[in-house]
Amino acid sequence: MRANDGRLWGKFNNDEFEVRSLTKSGLEEALEILDKSFFLNEPICIACEIHLPENAQARSELRELCRATADDGVSLVANHVQSGKIVGVLFNKLQYIPPNGEDPFFIQFRKECTKSPQAQCLMDFMNHVDSETDVFKLYKIDTLLELMFVATLPEWGRRGIGSQLIRYAIQLARELSEGIGVDEIHPQLRDKRPKAVTAIFTSIFSQKFGNSQNFKVINRVPYTDYAYNGKTFDQSINPLHKTSEHCAMLL
Repeated sequence: MRANDGRLWGKFNNDEFEVRSLTKSGLEEALEILDKSFFLNEPICIACEIHLPENAQARSELRELCRATADDGVSLVANHVQSGKIVGVLFNKLQYIPPNGEDPFFIQFRKECTKSPQAQCLMDFMNHVDSETDVFKLYKIDTLLELMFVATLPEWGRRGIGSQLIRYAIQLARELSEGIGVDEIHPQLRDKRPKAVTAIFTSIFSQKFGNSQNFKVINRVPYTDYAYNGKTFDQSINPLHKTSEHCAMLL
């Protein structure tokens, strides 16, 4: 991850917005978007009660998760060009088969870095969905790019910002798969070549976008199957959103 001046990936909406690689100088502003949007509105955050004001520790732990993944150098932000303000962020993680039987990154982080039951609930959900279908075995690959958390400031919603962030993340993954731009990522990851992009789409809106981009649904999990604090997820989540879809796109 660069200190500043992240790579420009492209502009959209008549050049009103641009997508750039997340930099160290923009990290804190990007993390603030999680507090103002993702933690308040994302279905699993609501089901795990991360959105409630009293659960600040959970939000802090999940910000640290994003801080750790940002170090990979594959996360993106959307800037409002005129103001220079970061209005959207997509935190991504380069995942690979861990050596010597070590735990995958998300399981390791859950064990070592989360203490709040709310953050543990979200990570348990992510890890369980991931484990139900092993993408590495399914596609016989050893590295992938996982789209982790995407968020847009509420006042900048309905501008296609999240969709554009995902589109450019796919482009980033394709370039890395060919060895292009590896000098931009963490030195320990520069030999990694992702062969797929994966995501857990938790709302009907992200699922519609995933379908439009030819993501394949490899597993669909109903919210009736998961519970936190005595309530199944479907009792907390807007009934518009009935399932999560674990999706993949081969590069």
